[in-house]
Amino acid sequence: MSWFSKLLLPGRLRTGPTALLPARPDPKTLLAVAQLADPEARTDGDDILAGGSRIQPPVELTADVLAKLGVPDDDGLWACRIAAEGPLPVDFFDKSLAEGIAYRLGGWSLCQGEPLDPAEDAGDPLVYLPAVPEPEEILPVLSEALRHAEAVDAERWPEGELIEGVVHVPVRGGRVADVYAGADVLVTIEEGHRLPPAAQTRWPYLTEIAIARVSPVTRTEEPEGEDADLADGPAEGVPDADAAPGPLDAASGTDADTDAGSDTDAGSDAEDVPSGNDAEGADEVRAALLVRAAVAVTLANALRGIAADSRGFQLAEPADVLPGGYA
Repeated sequence: MSWFSKLLLPGRLRTGPTALLPARPDPKTLLAVAQLADPEARTDGDDILAGGSRIQPPVELTADVLAKLGVPDDDGLWACRIAAEGPLPVDFFDKSLAEGIAYRLGGWSLCQGEPLDPAEDAGDPLVYLPAVPEPEEILPVLSEALRHAEAVDAERWPEGELIEGVVHVPVRGGRVADVYAGADVLVTIEEGHRLPPAAQTRWPYLTEIAIARVSPVTRTEEPEGEDADLADGPAEGVPDADAAPGPLDAASGTDADTDAGSDTDAGSDAEDVPSGNDAEGADEVRAALLVRAAVAVTLANALRGIAADSRGFQLAEPADVLPGGYA
């Protein structure tokens, strides 16, 4: 790479979504990961074309380039920049593609100058469906897949009905069609979504699909009017990267004001050591994510749909939802 290209490189990486990876990915592995998002992804010279985006070959980033990008890593990383082919991809697919590649290869994503660790928030598993399933079609599946609810929360779901351990709430307003709840998992059926690449390959004759979103039942809900305006496609269902704390936010938190300098140092050192509670909490989050992914895979198999993670990468089995699977 020429000296002039090195000067321009940080600016190019900032402008477009980029996957920052700890090791140079094998081309076949990178293609296999891309095909989880777009089964028709293919190589084009040294690049990979996927869902209207071009995944450029990895470039090694040294510490000085990473410093210009604002990434605190002294060991160096490999960058795969995602560039749109022609018009911008529908539903910001290039951004979700960068995040999904980084998630599976144990790296970070970089978009508009902000580094993000996708493993900090895996999001909700999804199921792409050709149409909204009828209650009598999906309820028997959920009754087997979910831990049963004991009663209907009348304050939260006044129109809910408990059927074989599953609370069914017919919404039929806005984009949300039906809500199903077990003891700890909520399944929200949304209709009228544009086709992501994985669904377009399976159902090329459709113009829109339904999506089942599998989330924790205890999560704080948005007002009903906002739920009705949920974003189209898998990428727009991804947690907001601009709002989520990235790796740099954690570093900036060390500048908090304290009264005693010695106490600050001691507290800082203590925070650097993972506590047993933190490890236990991480295991619980991982276990809950696997439970939701298992529900998504079960629904996909029973209703002839496609299970995917929050970024639109297909799940063949629940363990596929965990980060670093291809690292």
